[in-house]
Amino acid sequence: MPRSRAHGEHPATPAREAFESGRVPLWVGPYRSSSSHGAAGSSVHSYAVILLITRGHSRIQHAGELSLQEGDVHLIPPGDPHGPAHAQDAEGWGLAFRPEAFAQGSGWGEEPELWLRPFLQIRGGCHPVLRPSAAQRRRLEGWLRAMATEFEGEARGRDEALTALLRLVLIELERIEVPVSAPVSAGLGLTRQVLSYIELNGLKPLSLADVAGVVGRTSTHVATVVRRETGRTVGDWILERRMAEARRRLRGTDERVDIIAERVGYADVTHFIRLFRRVHGLTPAAWRRKVLAVSPEAPS
Repeated sequence: MPRSRAHGEHPATPAREAFESGRVPLWVGPYRSSSSHGAAGSSVHSYAVILLITRGHSRIQHAGELSLQEGDVHLIPPGDPHGPAHAQDAEGWGLAFRPEAFAQGSGWGEEPELWLRPFLQIRGGCHPVLRPSAAQRRRLEGWLRAMATEFEGEARGRDEALTALLRLVLIELERIEVPVSAPVSAGLGLTRQVLSYIELNGLKPLSLADVAGVVGRTSTHVATVVRRETGRTVGDWILERRMAEARRRLRGTDERVDIIAERVGYADVTHFIRLFRRVHGLTPAAWRRKVLAVSPEAPS
């Protein structure tokens, strides 16, 4: 089964662990891999990854074998299997984020296609490696450094600064000319369609049958392919989308839990609380208290 760890070496810091557990919506920091061979097996994660190589080079499996050179940007959409990496002292910056990274009122949380656009291009068949110009690379590296500084600090307005910098990074990525890729496997192509539809429509009433009807396949076929490619079920991915929005609202608003449940697709608040506790180990109210207790800012 695919593992849920991004390729390369990232320090096992408390901030990284907080991101992996969902307590914070993004992680940014130095990327470094000095090993000649990555770990065996492929990885799949539920968040988006941006990797900027600033020195060295690397090879990795991601819809075929990719060669990453100094200055390249590698985009990994949520749910895309990738790895293992074969690196020669590659260094750079890594950025991983979930949709709730965009705070309430930013204009991005309600429209996932805004943060997804660079990754939707990849899912549409474009190559996952971008080659920015020298000026674009300098801007991206500067913004990633600034994000890392904000991320490690507790300055007032930190969350707003991170959201603004992330938006600049994504806008810059959209401006880079994207090369068209060779066709991907039928299974990955179908899985990408399914995940894109869930990300754009997952807060509405949605079932496996609904998703299968949209992509023109049987429910059994869709369930089998998505599970094989990602290690998760279609229901798991719908739940992931809804929990991401729930976390965003719990962190960024003072909405009641029953209101949040309805906004993320659950008419039964008790069912929502049970699902949230199963995923996070806490009720929504307890999770909100815990997260806000260590956050430098309360919700607006």
